[in-house]
Amino acid sequence: MATPADLKLLAERLSAPPFSKTWTVIQLHDTITPIQLLQCISDVVSNIDQANLQSPHRNVDIRNELPEDTVARLSDFLRMLKFKDAVSNFDELGQNLFELERKTLFSTLLFLVKDFEIHKKRAYLALFLSIPEVPPEFSQDQMIVDLITQISSAQEEFKSSHKWLDGLKQSGNNAAVIKREIQQMEEEKQQVMSKVAKLQKKVEGVANCNQWLEAARNLRMEQQSEAEITERIKDQRMQVTNADQKLNKAIQELKNVKANLTSASPDAFFAKMQEEYKMNRFLSEESLPKTVEEIRSKIRDLSSILAEPAMSESDLTAIEKEISETNLRIAQLAEQKMTKASTSDANLALFRQQAAIISRKKEGAVQRLSALTAELAVLNTQWASKQDQIKQSSGTKMLKGEDFKRYVSELRGKSTNFKRKKAELSELMAEYGILQRTGELLQTKETALQDMIHAIEQKRGVVGFHAAQETLEKVSEKKSEIDQVKGRTLDEISEIIQTLLNTINEKKNMLAPVIQELRQLRQDAQELEINYLEKKRIYDATLIGVESETTKMDQEMKGNRQDIINDQSRYHYINCMHQLAEISQDRVMAEMKSYIGGDEMIELQQKARGFKTYREHYNKKIVEHEHHVKALREQQKKVKAEHEPNMKQIGMFADVCKLLALKYEHNNRVLNGEGQAETGIVTMDRLVL
Repeated sequence: MATPADLKLLAERLSAPPFSKTWTVIQLHDTITPIQLLQCISDVVSNIDQANLQSPHRNVDIRNELPEDTVARLSDFLRMLKFKDAVSNFDELGQNLFELERKTLFSTLLFLVKDFEIHKKRAYLALFLSIPEVPPEFSQDQMIVDLITQISSAQEEFKSSHKWLDGLKQSGNNAAVIKREIQQMEEEKQQVMSKVAKLQKKVEGVANCNQWLEAARNLRMEQQSEAEITERIKDQRMQVTNADQKLNKAIQELKNVKANLTSASPDAFFAKMQEEYKMNRFLSEESLPKTVEEIRSKIRDLSSILAEPAMSESDLTAIEKEISETNLRIAQLAEQKMTKASTSDANLALFRQQAAIISRKKEGAVQRLSALTAELAVLNTQWASKQDQIKQSSGTKMLKGEDFKRYVSELRGKSTNFKRKKAELSELMAEYGILQRTGELLQTKETALQDMIHAIEQKRGVVGFHAAQETLEKVSEKKSEIDQVKGRTLDEISEIIQTLLNTINEKKNMLAPVIQELRQLRQDAQELEINYLEKKRIYDATLIGVESETTKMDQEMKGNRQDIINDQSRYHYINCMHQLAEISQDRVMAEMKSYIGGDEMIELQQKARGFKTYREHYNKKIVEHEHHVKALREQQKKVKAEHEPNMKQIGMFADVCKLLALKYEHNNRVLNGEGQAETGIVTMDRLVL
């Protein structure tokens, strides 16, 4: 069965257009019949498939439709929408829908209304991207293959067009804006064309206009080339400027290092370098990783938000409610934690407070250092740009009089500000280094003192005495502070409680008339519910009778429909046989008329086709084929008789060819002087008659 959350979501979606159902969660759970749920599924499917003008789901009343047809229609549509039950267990889904199982009906209806817009888009695409089924006996037909190829190419074009349309919709360019832009471009085009026509008329009256046009074309090309060269020069100057800035920065750092080497001792220089190293190490190990992790967390959150589908108002309401509950739970846990910390572990809270103060100081110093470093970088950049401007404007007019004094005063102010900021930065870096070093020294001393105290306590047999005494002293010192904090906390809590009580009283006063009206409405609702139950009892009794009569009439209608189908099938069969008999009779009559003769039209047809009757024509063909068969049989007999002598003759010819080849080879060897000895032997054994 569906969960209460699913039923609530189902009731909310069905109450919205285009369904506008007034069903509540209780009605969905108890009073809505399976027939009504199946009709609602059919209506939702009809709204999803509304883009199909020939949809079989339009305005279907399932009471006037066979249950098998309803189940087949809805099951096929759900399989097209990739419903998991329709894909994995198609037959089981059809059986459950046929048996009106409430669990299957609720899951199907929830699947349809949950992603209603996605299903509409999928149904619209399936209307154009579905592949038509071709019987196997027609799949080899060239015309069918060409049509399937055309359909595939048209579907690919449709996919690209649909993707382009979706991108256009997502980019926010509506039709009105595009139409206005097109109209504006057309107007600009007309203006340009009118200007071009006017210029052509003016040019036609000028002597040597072609030469002037060629010169203008060359001028335009040179101007374009000049613009490209200017752009490249600008880029190269920018690169030179960046290189000069890096060089000036390196030179300034080198000057600072040399000045520090000459003005300070090696110990001071080493201490400063150590402070800078610690600062940079803190930034790289603590500050920068935190910043990077925060940025990555924001990116992950934004990516997850972008990956999620669009949320409705109900989803936002549920998320806000969950956030409120989580905040309330966090506040309760924090309050419990404060209570436990204040009652059990005051010493630990004190150390944590001190550590938090030191950490905040370090973070504040790092933030100020980062801000001053960024400001210093900006000032260095401005200083370098001013130097570049001075270099580039070497040939311009020099400042004189009041302008020069004003410029000098501005430079003095900026220099003073720069020196002050630099001094603050140096102080902060020095302070941070001192604090870092002080913390390390204090930790080292604390460890050494703790070890010494522990050794003394072990020696005298009072292990833990110093820690207990120190804890008692710190607890006694901080007790007053904790009491003050508790007092302030209690005052704040009492103020919050008083504010809440005042708010509650105000809300009660505001809700009093509404509650009174609600009581009256509850009484009316009870009366209406009693009336509704009575009407529902009458309706159910009437519905049972109507359904029984409907079932009986459906059975009769099914039988009559089957009889009609059988009669129609027999009628069409007899009609086809009758037409075939008429065609045969017409051919027989035409053959008889051709055989008898006397009709001019028939004689013209005979002259055109070259024979009188089909009987004579086919008899002539039979005689010709018989003669041809007889000739082929005689030829076959002759071939069989001559086969063996011919094969022997072929063998003899093969032997003669071998003998000639051997003689040819032997004569070649004799001519080449290779077989003279053998020839002499053969000559000696030869018998001469």
